Formats: sequence, structure tokens, C-alpha cells
Amino acid sequence: MVVISTEPDRFDKLKALSTMAGDDVLGRPPAVSQFRRDLTPSNDGRTYRAPYSRKEKNPMPGIYKASMPGGKTISLMRTMFTDFCMMDCHFCPNSHWVPRRRFAYKVDELAKTFAEMAERNMVSGLFLSSGIMGSGASRTTQKMVETVEAIRKRHKFTGYIHLKVMPGTEQNIVEAAHRLGTRLSVNIETPTDPGLQQLSPMKDMNRGILAPMSWIDRLTKARTGETVGQATQMIVGAAEESDADILGRITQLYGDWKLKRVYYVPFRPVRYTPMEEHAPTPSEREYRLYQMDWLKRVYRFDNSEIGLAFDTKGLLDLDQDPKVVIALENPGHFPVDINTADLPTLLRTPGVGPISADRIMQHRRRFTISNWRDLQTMGVVPKKARGFVVMPGHRPEPARQLRLELLGHTEPRSSVDLVDVKRELTASRSSPGPTPTGEHSDCADRASCAGCPMFGAPGHPGSVAVNQVTRETVSV
Repeated sequence: MVVISTEPDRFDKLKALSTMAGDDVLGRPPAVSQFRRDLTPSNDGRTYRAPYSRKEKNPMPGIYKASMPGGKTISLMRTMFTDFCMMDCHFCPNSHWVPRRRFAYKVDELAKTFAEMAERNMVSGLFLSSGIMGSGASRTTQKMVETVEAIRKRHKFTGYIHLKVMPGTEQNIVEAAHRLGTRLSVNIETPTDPGLQQLSPMKDMNRGILAPMSWIDRLTKARTGETVGQATQMIVGAAEESDADILGRITQLYGDWKLKRVYYVPFRPVRYTPMEEHAPTPSEREYRLYQMDWLKRVYRFDNSEIGLAFDTKGLLDLDQDPKVVIALENPGHFPVDINTADLPTLLRTPGVGPISADRIMQHRRRFTISNWRDLQTMGVVPKKARGFVVMPGHRPEPARQLRLELLGHTEPRSSVDLVDVKRELTASRSSPGPTPTGEHSDCADRASCAGCPMFGAPGHPGSVAVNQVTRETVSV
């Protein structure tokens, strides 16, 4: 038997390292129905996220269609410099826990590969990430900076380059990266320091992640290089963080350091890692977090407003748009008159976004808005907005109750009108009703009245009185 050992060429490295870079997200989230689980079945019947398993609709390895503002896309070369990594991140397929073959570029090799793809108009920019090699975060980032420098100076590329800065990189290396990259990012992974210690014990939140973010912000404000902004990424659901924790962190990131974007990746278990038994995060949670992110970053909602969308555990409702939940928690503010409401009020109306709100403000200066066809043309989503707006010819129907425990009933009662509820309550209080057989003794503990033969009779101390009806839905 003759064993022939071959070194991987540039295309082999591109196929492998571009796939591993798929854990770094760049585009907007798809609709909930379009989410993919990205889980691979195994012989033991369980499912794991496996290395090199992501399937994306891109023209060829290394080319990624990234979403841009306004719905446009740009073709980027997305790759890692290396997937060798010394770190012990419990969720990552690149961590040292996973036994598999690893790849790494040389500086000139990667620079030449990108330059050739750019010359053929295959890509318009570069997204460069990496694992942390054994020489450490600063040395790894330095290698990436040298690659970008070769692309800028030797190959004369002046376009978009998104460069990852490894957690723990020294300040002088961060400054060098800032002079060359269009956008920099340090992955924060989780919103809290205890959460980071749970996921990545070798990383330090303050010195390794938040400090480089503050340096990038200072350099960007001073306009000392090519960088025009920074971004970051969180792994959602791995550290049992709440959505309220995430809101607190993005408030700092968007407020103090003016980050361009925070990206959210739902946790998927990776075989051989310490968290391979951890349950995957529902993809719907990622979608709700992006909606919450828009409320904070684009709609400018206060934290107190967004807090109305959380349950007692600080989590968003996976079945309902947080903007709709907030609106239902403010019944006194709705419905709003679409022809007179100011801009902040329109932005807080479900189904109305910044673009459609601006179009409404412009249109009603000349004409009265009186039909849903015009609103839909402006970008309003009628399905969400119908129960919250008023205009000539339309007024939403009164709220209805889907479930109500009334006079001891425990079965769900569907579509009970509030008027009928009041009428039934009035009748039950005024009519004497039949007298149950048996004798009643004054129950000191009303919880024990359920077994009393007089339970449910008018005047009985344990009878159920409904004083307030909670709105669960708005009829459409």
C-alpha cells in the first residue's frame, strides 16, 4: 500500500474555511417559516450542528450574499483565516474540543485569492474572521491585519472589508486594524459576564471584549482610519440569558458606542463540546430578538416600553410580535386616528414602520386617508394595523375575550363579547336562582368552598365574581 499525503490547495482551504465562517452572520433574518435548523442526525438518534454542514444558497464556496440597507445585497468573500483555535468555547465547532482536520491560509495566499475573485467581479468586498491560534489573540489578529494590508496596498483594493478582532487583542493591533478595515467587530457572545464565564471560561468580558470595543469607538470618533463603524454577535440561549438581559446590553452598545448592528445566532449543540446535551434555541426567538432590536435601534422605543413585551422571566412571546404585545398593554393609546396622529404615535402602531409612517405624514398633507388600499400602498401591514387605527369608514371592532372563568366555569369560552359578559354578570347578581340542596356553613377559608353544596349560589362568600376582563386578542 502506498500512502500519498497531499497539502490542501487554495480551493480546498476556501471550501473548508468559508463554510466554517458561516457561524458569523451578516444578513437580516428571514421570515420565521424560512428558518432552517442546521442540525445533523447522528448514530445515537440525537442531532448536532456539525462542522462543514451549513448549506447556503451562494454561487460558489467563499461567496456570500450579504444583505444591505434597502433590501439590496452585496457579494462578499467570507472566510476564516484559520479554524485552528486554542479557546474552550463550549458552543463553537472551532473550539479545541472538536476533533477534526483544520486548515489555515498564509497571508499572501489569502490576499491573492481575494484579489483574483475581485478582479473577476465575483465579489465586491471581504468578510474575514478566524479562530485564535496557539500564538494568541494578538498574533492571530496581526496576521489578519497583514492580509488586509496586502489587499489594500499590493492589490490596490479600496472597497468594503469587514475585519473581526479577536477577543483579547492588544490596543496597538486594534489601532492597526482600524486603519485598514471598513468595519470591525468583536463578538461579545452573551450579554452578561457570568454568562460568558459559563460559555467561554478563557475569555474576559471587560478586558478582552468591552475594552477593544471602546478603543474602536474612540478611534472611529477621532476618524483615525478607514473604519466607519463596528458590530458584534451574540449566541442566544446557550447561557440561559433572558431577553431583558440582552436589551440591557444592546442599550449600552447602541447608546455608548453607536454600534451599527448586533447580530443574534440561536444556539445549536455541537458534538464533542461540553454543551452537546444542551437543547437548541428555537429559531423563533432569534426572529423576536431582531424585532426587539428594531424597536430599540430604529423605532427608538424606551426600555420601559419594550419591557411591557416581557413575561415574568424577562422573555419575549415567541408567538406574538413584541410591538403588538406592547400595544395591547397600552389599550388607552389605541385606536389612533391615522389622519391626525403624530410621528411617534404612528411608529408605535402595529403594522406601521418608519417608511410607511413618513409616507402617511406626507400624503395626508394633501389628502385624507380613507381606505386600506392606500395604506397598504404606503407599506402598512393591514393584518397587524386593522385593530389599532381609525379612519373615515373604518373603526375597529370592540375587543373580545377568548377565555374567561365565569361563575365557576373552567372550560374555555370562545368569542364572548364584553357586553354579553356584563349582561350575564348583572343577571346572575339580580336573580335569586335555584337553591342547591344542602346546608351552608360560613367558610373561613374560601379556597375550601369548592366542596360546599351551596357553592355558586348568589351571596355565597366563595362564589366567583369577575371584576375585570383581560384582553387577550383584538378581533380582526
